[in-house]
Amino acid sequence: MNSFKVLFTLAFFVCLLERVKLLDNGLARTPPMGWMSWGYYMCGDNCLDQPHKCLDEELILSVVDTFYNDGYQEAGYEYIVIDDCWSERERDSDGRLVPDRNRFPHGMKFISDYVTYIKFGHYLNKTERPIVYSCSWPYYIEFKHNKTPDYSKVSAHCNLWRNYHDVYTSWPSVRDIVNHYKMAYSTLYQHHGPGGWNDPDMLIIGTESLTESQSRIQLSVFAMLSAPLLLSCDMTKITEYERSLLQNLDLIAIAQDPLGIMAQPYELTYFITLWVKKHLPMKGDKYHSFSFALVNLYRRNFTVSFTPGSYGLQSKDGYTVMDVFTGNYLRNITLEDSIIVTVPFEDVILYTLYAL
Repeated sequence: MNSFKVLFTLAFFVCLLERVKLLDNGLARTPPMGWMSWGYYMCGDNCLDQPHKCLDEELILSVVDTFYNDGYQEAGYEYIVIDDCWSERERDSDGRLVPDRNRFPHGMKFISDYVTYIKFGHYLNKTERPIVYSCSWPYYIEFKHNKTPDYSKVSAHCNLWRNYHDVYTSWPSVRDIVNHYKMAYSTLYQHHGPGGWNDPDMLIIGTESLTESQSRIQLSVFAMLSAPLLLSCDMTKITEYERSLLQNLDLIAIAQDPLGIMAQPYELTYFITLWVKKHLPMKGDKYHSFSFALVNLYRRNFTVSFTPGSYGLQSKDGYTVMDVFTGNYLRNITLEDSIIVTVPFEDVILYTLYAL
């Protein structure tokens, strides 16, 4: 069996108050893709009463087997992230770290106030082992301490960072996250790129909480954001459609583009947001490809018109338009041509345009 990268996450909640270079550990040059335990299984330690939410070895091995046997690994999903509640409640005989109410009478905040994110990242690098460092530093600064995160410092010390509230297994939660990244774009895009990524949290596809169209929105927007794609679900419950969506290589190419550009949102109308992302491949060394995601978060259809040439396209020979969900090439356009499209309710239209 091919190897997967297994990560164990530790959350340290601190308040730390210049664009500087991104964390230089050579890792996460494209946004990580994989599976994470927390969103669906949470602290799944009550295996007797809740076997369907049991976070144990059998579960983790089954996820690995599914990734290997069902095509996820070939599509780029390589990380298995084991979040909280994986350890014993007491330290072992060698005193290895295990959170325990008796061992830590002052609580985890006391410990987190003592350890900083920067020093922790420094010591991770000193191990000389390839460890992708994910932190929630900006989230706690902004939403727990009501201060403004210094993203130049965050991006210098973390490979990916959570900026917003946890995702829940519900469409309103996903919708809220999409809206947040739309509103926060001007702040977040500046410190985002190969080696360091804004993290809107986990994909909840496969949890029976999203419709097919809502699943398309979450995956499409995350791909356009160049966000990590980390599933959190019971892999045995993923439908054939969800599997085909998650393994859509044209969509994954947008998500994993080496340039790592975060798509910019534009309001075509109050109801339709157009996300625009420049990426590879290029025609020669001059004309990039572009993807356009028209997102409708509302419960009615809307028809809109937009001119792709107004959003950075430059090839005077024109572009060919591909529907990412079907893989079909629809038409060729010039820089002056407009596209009229009806976006169904709570759905997304996703096109990639290649320079001719």
